[in-house]
Amino acid sequence: MSANRELKSLTRQHIRLVWDAAQSDAPLSDEDARLVQVMREHPEYTHLWGRLDKVSDEELEQTGTNPIVHIIIHQTIENQIAGGEPREVRRVVKMLMRQGLSRHEAIHQVGSVLVGEIYHILKDNRPFDELGYVRQIRQLAR
Repeated sequence: MSANRELKSLTRQHIRLVWDAAQSDAPLSDEDARLVQVMREHPEYTHLWGRLDKVSDEELEQTGTNPIVHIIIHQTIENQIAGGEPREVRRVVKMLMRQGLSRHEAIHQVGSVLVGEIYHILKDNRPFDELGYVRQIRQLAR
């Protein structure tokens, strides 16, 4: 199995196991609890979480959005807020909310910047540019 396929399989397995644990009220780490909260904030995907190991890529991406990538990006922003790194993420989300966006929408706006950064990391084979990321998310709140 290629490294990419193995990572995809492990990610799906982890998400399914976390979802199953949450459904049985098992204790969760803070990060896993944030993942479950994000999963619950996306009810359009609830039918997938308990069967990720059986869902094909084609079935998963029927709407043009990969639900796994979507929730992982959303969770990453939540983790950045919870961990305070980079600290500007929390500030920008609050500013966007003061401008009228819901918290969910504000997180998606910041997440879209993160997706762009990840694209450039992969395309240009470079490390994460935190200063550039922070500069870009600051632009969201202007």
